[in-house]
Amino acid sequence: MIALDHIAIWSDNLYRTTIELSRMTGIGSADGGYFPGLGLGQKIISLGGSTYLEIESIVDHSMIAERRPLALELERQTASGPCFAGLCLRSDDIAEIESFAAHRGVEVSTEIAGGKEVMVPRQKRGKAAHAPDFLGSWLHGKPNIYYVPDLDTHSSTLPTQPGTGEVEGLGVNSLELGGDEAALRDWLGDIDPGQLGIDITFNGRADGLYAVGFDSTAGPQTIRLAPITL
Repeated sequence: MIALDHIAIWSDNLYRTTIELSRMTGIGSADGGYFPGLGLGQKIISLGGSTYLEIESIVDHSMIAERRPLALELERQTASGPCFAGLCLRSDDIAEIESFAAHRGVEVSTEIAGGKEVMVPRQKRGKAAHAPDFLGSWLHGKPNIYYVPDLDTHSSTLPTQPGTGEVEGLGVNSLELGGDEAALRDWLGDIDPGQLGIDITFNGRADGLYAVGFDSTAGPQTIRLAPITL
Protein backbone atom coordinates (compact mmCIF):
# COMPACT_ATOMS: atom_id res chain seq x y z
CA MET A 1 0.00 0.00 0.00
CA ILE A 2 1.27 3.46 -0.93
CA ALA A 3 1.67 6.08 1.82
CA LEU A 4 3.51 9.34 2.31
CA ASP A 5 6.83 8.55 3.98
CA HIS A 6 8.89 11.73 4.29
CA ILE A 7 9.63 15.13 2.85
CA ALA A 8 13.24 16.07 2.20
CA ILE A 9 14.35 19.64 2.83
CA TRP A 10 17.73 20.89 1.62
CA SER A 11 19.53 23.58 3.56
CA ASP A 12 22.91 25.29 3.60
CA ASN A 13 22.87 25.02 7.42
CA LEU A 14 21.39 21.88 8.94
CA TYR A 15 21.15 23.26 12.45
CA ARG A 16 19.73 26.67 11.63
CA THR A 17 16.95 25.30 9.44
CA THR A 18 16.04 22.59 11.96
CA ILE A 19 15.92 25.07 14.83
CA GLU A 20 13.79 27.47 12.77
CA LEU A 21 11.32 24.71 11.85
CA SER A 22 11.13 23.47 15.44
CA ARG A 23 10.52 26.98 16.73
CA MET A 24 7.85 27.56 14.09
CA THR A 25 5.99 24.29 14.71
CA GLY A 26 6.92 23.56 18.32
CA ILE A 27 7.88 20.01 17.29
CA GLY A 28 11.21 18.68 18.54
CA SER A 29 13.90 17.22 16.34
CA ALA A 30 15.97 14.03 16.34
CA ASP A 31 19.46 13.34 15.03
CA GLY A 32 19.10 11.41 11.79
CA GLY A 33 22.82 10.73 11.33
CA TYR A 34 24.58 11.08 7.98
CA PHE A 35 25.16 9.47 4.60
CA PRO A 36 28.89 8.68 4.38
CA GLY A 37 28.91 8.38 0.59
CA LEU A 38 27.21 11.72 0.03
CA GLY A 39 28.48 13.81 2.91
CA LEU A 40 24.92 14.69 3.91
CA GLY A 41 23.88 15.12 7.53
CA GLN A 42 20.24 15.01 8.51
CA LYS A 43 17.84 15.99 11.25
CA ILE A 44 14.36 14.50 11.65
CA ILE A 45 11.13 16.26 12.61
CA SER A 46 8.22 13.83 12.92
CA LEU A 47 4.87 15.09 11.61
CA GLY A 48 2.95 12.10 12.99
CA GLY A 49 1.29 9.25 11.16
CA SER A 50 4.71 7.74 10.34
CA THR A 51 5.67 10.77 8.26
CA TYR A 52 8.55 13.13 8.86
CA LEU A 53 10.65 15.99 7.59
CA GLU A 54 14.22 15.04 6.68
CA ILE A 55 16.36 18.19 6.81
CA GLU A 56 19.68 17.72 4.99
CA SER A 57 22.84 19.69 4.36
CA ILE A 58 26.45 18.92 3.50
CA VAL A 59 28.42 18.23 6.69
CA ASP A 60 31.51 16.55 5.18
CA HIS A 61 33.74 19.45 4.12
CA SER A 62 35.71 17.26 1.71
CA MET A 63 32.62 17.04 -0.50
CA ILE A 64 32.57 20.83 -0.75
CA ALA A 65 36.34 21.18 -1.20
CA GLU A 66 36.32 18.57 -3.97
CA ARG A 67 33.25 20.19 -5.57
CA ARG A 68 31.37 16.92 -5.73
CA PRO A 69 28.21 16.99 -7.91
CA LEU A 70 25.71 16.69 -5.05
CA ALA A 71 27.50 19.37 -3.03
CA LEU A 72 27.35 21.69 -6.05
CA GLU A 73 23.67 20.91 -6.64
CA LEU A 74 22.74 21.46 -3.02
CA GLU A 75 24.70 24.74 -3.02
CA ARG A 76 22.76 25.85 -6.11
CA GLN A 77 19.39 24.84 -4.71
CA THR A 78 19.88 26.55 -1.33
CA ALA A 79 21.42 29.82 -2.56
CA SER A 80 18.22 31.65 -1.58
CA GLY A 81 17.42 29.58 1.50
CA PRO A 82 16.12 26.11 2.37
CA CYS A 83 13.83 24.38 -0.11
CA PHE A 84 11.57 21.38 -0.37
CA ALA A 85 13.83 18.92 -2.19
CA GLY A 86 11.88 15.68 -2.38
CA LEU A 87 8.47 14.15 -1.86
CA CYS A 88 9.06 10.55 -0.79
CA LEU A 89 6.41 7.84 -0.76
CA ARG A 90 6.65 4.31 0.60
CA SER A 91 5.12 0.91 -0.03
CA ASP A 92 5.17 -2.31 1.98
CA ASP A 93 4.80 -4.33 -1.25
CA ILE A 94 8.04 -4.83 -3.22
CA ALA A 95 6.00 -5.84 -6.28
CA GLU A 96 4.47 -2.37 -6.23
CA ILE A 97 7.95 -0.82 -6.26
CA GLU A 98 9.01 -3.08 -9.12
CA SER A 99 5.91 -2.19 -11.14
CA PHE A 100 6.52 1.52 -10.58
CA ALA A 101 10.19 1.15 -11.59
CA ALA A 102 9.15 -0.63 -14.80
CA HIS A 103 6.68 2.17 -15.54
CA ARG A 104 9.46 4.75 -15.10
CA GLY A 105 11.89 2.66 -17.16
CA VAL A 106 14.41 2.26 -14.34
CA GLU A 107 15.74 -0.52 -12.15
CA VAL A 108 14.82 -0.84 -8.49
CA SER A 109 17.85 0.47 -6.62
CA THR A 110 19.16 -0.74 -3.28
CA GLU A 111 22.00 1.74 -3.21
CA ILE A 112 21.90 4.53 -0.65
CA ALA A 113 24.78 6.93 -0.06
CA GLY A 114 27.10 5.29 -2.55
CA GLY A 115 26.14 1.83 -1.34
CA LYS A 116 26.87 2.60 2.33
CA GLU A 117 24.48 2.62 5.24
CA VAL A 118 22.94 5.67 6.81
CA MET A 119 24.94 6.13 10.00
CA VAL A 120 22.68 6.99 12.94
CA PRO A 121 23.74 7.36 16.58
CA ARG A 122 23.71 3.96 18.34
CA GLN A 123 22.61 2.08 15.25
CA LYS A 124 22.84 1.61 11.51
CA ARG A 125 19.89 1.96 9.18
CA GLY A 126 20.42 -0.25 6.17
CA LYS A 127 19.78 0.12 2.49
CA ALA A 128 16.22 0.55 1.26
CA ALA A 129 14.98 -0.49 -2.18
CA HIS A 130 13.59 2.50 -4.04
CA ALA A 131 12.77 3.87 -7.47
CA PRO A 132 13.71 6.08 -9.16
CA ASP A 133 17.01 7.30 -7.72
CA PHE A 134 16.35 10.38 -5.60
CA LEU A 135 18.01 12.80 -8.04
CA GLY A 136 16.19 11.11 -10.91
CA SER A 137 12.88 12.06 -9.32
CA TRP A 138 13.43 15.09 -7.07
CA LEU A 139 15.09 17.18 -9.80
CA HIS A 140 11.95 16.59 -11.87
CA GLY A 141 9.77 17.80 -9.01
CA LYS A 142 8.22 14.35 -8.73
CA PRO A 143 8.06 11.71 -5.96
CA ASN A 144 10.04 8.52 -5.62
CA ILE A 145 8.96 5.44 -3.67
CA TYR A 146 10.82 3.48 -0.98
CA TYR A 147 10.22 -0.09 0.09
CA VAL A 148 9.37 -0.02 3.80
CA PRO A 149 8.09 -3.46 4.87
CA ASP A 150 7.62 -2.41 8.51
CA LEU A 151 7.93 0.70 10.64
CA ASP A 152 9.89 -0.75 13.57
CA THR A 153 13.04 1.25 12.76
CA HIS A 154 11.35 4.06 10.84
CA SER A 155 13.00 7.45 11.21
CA SER A 156 9.71 8.94 12.43
CA THR A 157 10.12 6.87 15.60
CA LEU A 158 13.46 8.39 16.62
CA PRO A 159 13.14 10.11 20.03
CA THR A 160 13.35 13.88 19.96
CA GLN A 161 16.29 15.54 21.64
CA PRO A 162 15.40 17.16 24.97
CA GLY A 163 14.60 20.85 24.78
CA THR A 164 13.96 20.95 21.04
CA GLY A 165 10.15 21.06 21.25
CA GLU A 166 7.14 19.63 23.04
CA VAL A 167 4.43 19.72 20.34
CA GLU A 168 3.53 16.42 18.65
CA GLY A 169 2.62 16.03 15.00
CA LEU A 170 -0.65 14.19 14.34
CA GLY A 171 -0.30 13.46 10.65
CA VAL A 172 -0.06 15.18 7.27
CA ASN A 173 -3.44 16.13 5.78
CA SER A 174 -2.61 18.31 2.75
CA LEU A 175 0.01 18.96 0.09
CA GLU A 176 0.31 21.80 -2.41
CA LEU A 177 2.08 20.70 -5.58
CA GLY A 178 3.04 22.40 -8.79
CA GLY A 179 1.85 21.17 -12.15
CA ASP A 180 -1.47 19.38 -12.41
CA GLU A 181 -3.10 16.11 -11.44
CA ALA A 182 -2.74 14.60 -14.92
CA ALA A 183 1.06 15.02 -14.83
CA LEU A 184 1.29 13.40 -11.39
CA ARG A 185 -0.88 10.48 -12.48
CA ASP A 186 1.26 10.04 -15.60
CA TRP A 187 4.38 9.90 -13.42
CA LEU A 188 2.87 7.38 -11.00
CA GLY A 189 1.32 5.09 -13.61
CA ASP A 190 -0.98 2.54 -11.97
CA ILE A 191 -0.57 4.12 -8.55
CA ASP A 192 -3.56 6.22 -7.54
CA PRO A 193 -2.47 9.31 -5.53
CA GLY A 194 -5.84 9.04 -3.78
CA GLN A 195 -4.33 6.11 -1.84
CA LEU A 196 -2.37 8.63 0.19
CA GLY A 197 -5.53 9.83 1.93
CA ILE A 198 -4.18 13.40 1.70
CA ASP A 199 -5.84 16.45 0.17
CA ILE A 200 -3.62 17.40 -2.79
CA THR A 201 -4.02 20.75 -4.53
CA PHE A 202 -2.19 21.80 -7.69
CA ASN A 203 -1.18 25.41 -8.29
CA GLY A 204 -0.23 25.06 -11.97
CA ARG A 205 3.26 26.42 -11.38
CA ALA A 206 6.56 24.58 -11.85
CA ASP A 207 6.58 21.00 -10.56
CA GLY A 208 7.60 20.44 -6.97
CA LEU A 209 6.30 20.69 -3.43
CA TYR A 210 5.20 24.12 -2.18
CA ALA A 211 3.46 23.46 1.14
CA VAL A 212 2.63 20.67 3.58
CA GLY A 213 -0.27 20.88 6.03
CA PHE A 214 -0.57 18.73 9.12
CA ASP A 215 -2.42 18.41 12.40
CA SER A 216 -0.60 18.78 15.70
CA THR A 217 -1.26 19.04 19.40
CA ALA A 218 -0.89 22.82 18.90
CA GLY A 219 -3.57 22.81 16.18
CA PRO A 220 -3.45 22.72 12.36
CA GLN A 221 -0.19 23.95 10.85
CA THR A 222 1.31 24.59 7.42
CA ILE A 223 4.94 24.70 6.36
CA ARG A 224 5.63 26.60 3.15
CA LEU A 225 9.04 26.69 1.44
CA ALA A 226 10.36 27.27 -2.05
CA PRO A 227 10.27 24.14 -4.24
CA ILE A 228 13.36 22.61 -5.74
CA THR A 229 14.57 24.39 -8.88
CA LEU A 230 14.19 22.15 -11.91
